[in-house]
Amino acid sequence: MEFAGKVKTQTFKQFQLEQLIKDGTVIHASKLAEAKDLELQRSRDFEAASVDEERHRKTATTAPKDKLRNLPLTRERFEE
Repeated sequence: MEFAGKVKTQTFKQFQLEQLIKDGTVIHASKLAEAKDLELQRSRDFEAASVDEERHRKTATTAPKDKLRNLPLTRERFEE
């Protein structure tokens, strides 16, 4: 008599859950919590970036269109 190996005893629900985990359609609770934390961090970063962008737009001055034509005034060199 030969033994075939370890006998698996599991319910259909356990088998189905195991198959779904292998296929990647079910996420473990710990990975789900990590994904939630990551998403919260992304939303916080996005909100901070939008506030910074808004502040930048309020304080930044635009360059004049004729910047090359209106050069700053320069004095001529003094000669004796």
